[in-house]
Amino acid sequence: MSIKICLLLIVIACSFTLYGVQEIDSLRLICVKKSVKALNFDDLQWMFRERVQIGVQSEIPMHLHFFIQDASGLQSENYSFEAVSASQENLFAFSNMSGDPLMVWGKTLSTEIENFRLLKDSLAKIFNLRGFRLKFLQSERGLAKQMDFFTRGRSMTALSLHNFNLAVDVGISRRGRYMRRSNGYTHVGSLAKNLGAFWGGDFMGFPDVGHIQAFPNGAALVRKFPELTFEYIRFKEIYEQNYWTALNRGQGDLVEDTRQLIVELTKNRDGEVCACSVATPIPTGLKDEWFRQFEEVSTGYVYVHQKEGWVYIKYGDTGYFYPLGVYSFATKN
Repeated sequence: MSIKICLLLIVIACSFTLYGVQEIDSLRLICVKKSVKALNFDDLQWMFRERVQIGVQSEIPMHLHFFIQDASGLQSENYSFEAVSASQENLFAFSNMSGDPLMVWGKTLSTEIENFRLLKDSLAKIFNLRGFRLKFLQSERGLAKQMDFFTRGRSMTALSLHNFNLAVDVGISRRGRYMRRSNGYTHVGSLAKNLGAFWGGDFMGFPDVGHIQAFPNGAALVRKFPELTFEYIRFKEIYEQNYWTALNRGQGDLVEDTRQLIVELTKNRDGEVCACSVATPIPTGLKDEWFRQFEEVSTGYVYVHQKEGWVYIKYGDTGYFYPLGVYSFATKN
């Protein structure tokens, strides 16, 4: 009997090894089509953010109209830029209609921004390199300008701590002449790190000696303020592409900050409602008049039919149907 039990245990152990629970991939989420029992209008804000690629200011909607068709009937919420910017009660809606992350999240980050301002003041006071002068060149930066820097290769990230007024570029001059390269930047970096800041000269792969920031990277910022996932998530595909490209070149050490950020973004979205990425045909039964309510060009729409399990997302002249689902970690191959 004991021999049979041992053999059975061996078979079970081998079966579990072969067919047991696979290890999750902390870098990849999949939107699994399934019935969603409950959702709210914040979920619709996320679906609009993740399925509508917003680039420059001219592409940002000034109105959003959201609808939820559930067992209780049809619910709707309308948002205008004027209303959300004045009240700032719904920061997700504000972000979906703004090209300035600092304007949206400034109150959320007010303590961090003030602490960084005091740090810059202290740095200016203790900088005493003889013959050199320190100047702060640029601190806050809008999203459109950051994207311009990124596409032209002047910045290595799609969303910078500059966009939250948590980074600053510094310049050193000598005898009135700006020094692009100088050992003085190493001195500045050392002083800044002693004050608790992080120096761009330590960046792996793309050192920026004239840069100082309040957090080591975007992942650390999102870790402390998970709500900022909403701001970073729009660029997740860019981060993923850059990460895997570098990894395939054997340069994984150069994109460790990117890996950490992707991990934070996926962790914060796991288990949340989503619009699955592959569009589906028009559901049966919808008539032409149903579509006429979505004809305004400058308006964004999200319409969820909870029972039938689909979501319609439209911006401008383009609208698509997607299966409704829930995010789950992918498993490693």
